Amino acid sequence: MRHVIIHIGANKTASTTLQRALFRRHGGIHYVGEDAEGYDGYAPLVNSMVNDDDLYFPFAECAELFRKHLGEETHKTLLYSNEDVMTSRVPTVCARRLHAFLPDAEILLVVRNQYSAIPSFYASHGAFLKPAPPSYFRRHVSYEDWMRFQLMFAKYGALASFMFNRLLSVYAGLFGENRIHVLLFEEFVENKRLFMEKLADILRINAVETSKLLQGSHERKRISNRMLAYNKFRTSFLWGVPISDYLPFGGTIAGRFGKFLGGGRSARVAVSNEMKQVIYDLYCEDNALLAAKYGLPLAEHGYPIKSLN
Repeated sequence: MRHVIIHIGANKTASTTLQRALFRRHGGIHYVGEDAEGYDGYAPLVNSMVNDDDLYFPFAECAELFRKHLGEETHKTLLYSNEDVMTSRVPTVCARRLHAFLPDAEILLVVRNQYSAIPSFYASHGAFLKPAPPSYFRRHVSYEDWMRFQLMFAKYGALASFMFNRLLSVYAGLFGENRIHVLLFEEFVENKRLFMEKLADILRINAVETSKLLQGSHERKRISNRMLAYNKFRTSFLWGVPISDYLPFGGTIAGRFGKFLGGGRSARVAVSNEMKQVIYDLYCEDNALLAAKYGLPLAEHGYPIKSLN
């Protein structure tokens, strides 16, 4: 039987690094997903699979896409990767579609401590207002404001994507509990060799080649402190005014200034005790169930977790 893996994320767990450095380059993988060969041609299909209601989803076309890839390079592991699955607006519908297209697949999820994952997600996606009308697009949003807004839609917004056990239970029900694999982002950071050995075993690929491809790779680094601070300043000072248009050699200066803003330390997001408590309350029970079900040392890595005793 063809070995098939569906990698569903999660967000801020080095998914882009895995996709670009490993999945699309390893000789033992037939990769389908972002940055894969030909992805631009089928991106609308898989994006629709993740986000659209049945009214708009081209089921037959997407089924044909996966059928085609199942028949190619059958000696390799077929790997479909899409971290947007975790933020799907129709999560159970998306899971059922994936099961219909790849019924014999195993599921891979990399999880991350919500205390660090959520501020990181905010820095990349929440600090700059979007979607929004053009005159408001990318204005600065404070962490506290973003969190309070997300809490208004906790069942369907960004915060829902970090309910790892709840989301995995859907896939376990469809694909089987024994087909679920969970890895820790903290091991990727702190003990990359162990992480890569576990990943290679799940994917059934050569571990030496895996190690070589991933060594030193880091894609989509968090935005810089400088960029975050500058956007906050510009939001309240001459927003929408292209200052470079009024300066001699404005284009050159803007380019150099942009490089400067992109450098320096990664953005540090201050999290109040109030918001830490909010995160604990949201995820402590779900994490406890996740740890017990899959034998994960979440408490050792400081996850918000509640004792089940």
